[in-house]
Amino acid sequence: MAMSSRATNAPGGRGDFGRRPFAYAGKEMKVYFRDAQVLFFSLALPLVLVVLMVATFGGTSRFHTDAYVVNLDRGGLAGAELVTRLTAVPELTVETLSEEEATQRLDDANIYNVVFIPEDFTAKLTSGETPRLVLRQRGMGNTEGQIVNSFVAGLAREIAGEYLVSRKVGQTLAAMGRPRPQAVVDAKVGSLFETAKADPPVRVEEQVVGVRSDPVAIFLPGLVTMFTLFAVSMGSIAIVEERKKGTMERLMATRLTRVELLAGTWLGAAGRGAVQVVFLFGLAWAAFRIFTPVSFLSVVAVALAGVLSISAVGLIIAAISRTPDQANWTGVFLTMIMSFLGGSFFDIAATKGTLAVLSRLTYNFWANDALRRLIVRGETLASPGVIRDLLVLMGIGAAGWLVALLLFRMRGDAK
Repeated sequence: MAMSSRATNAPGGRGDFGRRPFAYAGKEMKVYFRDAQVLFFSLALPLVLVVLMVATFGGTSRFHTDAYVVNLDRGGLAGAELVTRLTAVPELTVETLSEEEATQRLDDANIYNVVFIPEDFTAKLTSGETPRLVLRQRGMGNTEGQIVNSFVAGLAREIAGEYLVSRKVGQTLAAMGRPRPQAVVDAKVGSLFETAKADPPVRVEEQVVGVRSDPVAIFLPGLVTMFTLFAVSMGSIAIVEERKKGTMERLMATRLTRVELLAGTWLGAAGRGAVQVVFLFGLAWAAFRIFTPVSFLSVVAVALAGVLSISAVGLIIAAISRTPDQANWTGVFLTMIMSFLGGSFFDIAATKGTLAVLSRLTYNFWANDALRRLIVRGETLASPGVIRDLLVLMGIGAAGWLVALLLFRMRGDAK
């Protein structure tokens, strides 16, 4: 009995079954931390991309477009004032054109909307008549042009209202027997309007409810899932290289079974992904303050579930590849296709049709959806959508394991 017990617990015996996968995964992690190039690719490069995407798209959440104006009210104060107020609108970049240039650019379809200020704009406002602005557009115009037209119409009404008030004040003073030159009345009324603009009686405050708009929160989940997929795919190359170099035979001599080898590879890939997840989300928390302690732990938990899931897909790559080049290109192809279809760059959860069907066949879609629900929409781990995403990720992992077990073979291993 004693002899049997020693045999069971001897190195390489059945008692080592639970330790061998972790030992193999530990070896993979040591190789990972010693490779400076891989560390840069998996940690520094995603960080650089986050910074670049924030710098590139950080201002696109606010509307901005060009406005084209032809001011025929030459010498008129009201026409010049309308152009000045349009220029002061932060969402607009105003370009003044001649009438001939505007007509030519409309005909050439270089622009779609032009605002024409008529030559009698100031004269009619001063006399109490109603001037008419011409908003000329090519065809149906475009959405940006319609918004510009709304700005123009609102500012024109504002200016017309000021002229009306000034004229009424002058008429009222004259009726009271205290007439004043209209220029003096215009100056006084104008100063009062300027004071009201500087300290408006009504202030408008924008509040974002439910969904975050910061670029980091929007882009970070997709970048993390894409690069963890890259890292897991690259990790599958190691086992293919061991098979090609004959290292697999030496592993077989230690009684390492197919299941143990796959488990060790899976844990090693998951370990590399976990390092990426904690590093990137931790750095985002420290630099951009987008998490609370609870939300950070929730995000990391979901991301780790995703890493465990996609690491099983990495086992399939290792099982079907015969050379390191095959494993490398299979991983790159799979990463790019899943990242594009799975919405790693933009949220496609609300899309319809063929893209919606294809996107839901990828790991990235479910991982991105769960992370964005937590980060962007402020949901919790108990939210039905997050629970559904986690269940799908678990299903992907289980399916990956099953396929890898069916396809992977070590020479001489029938287990």
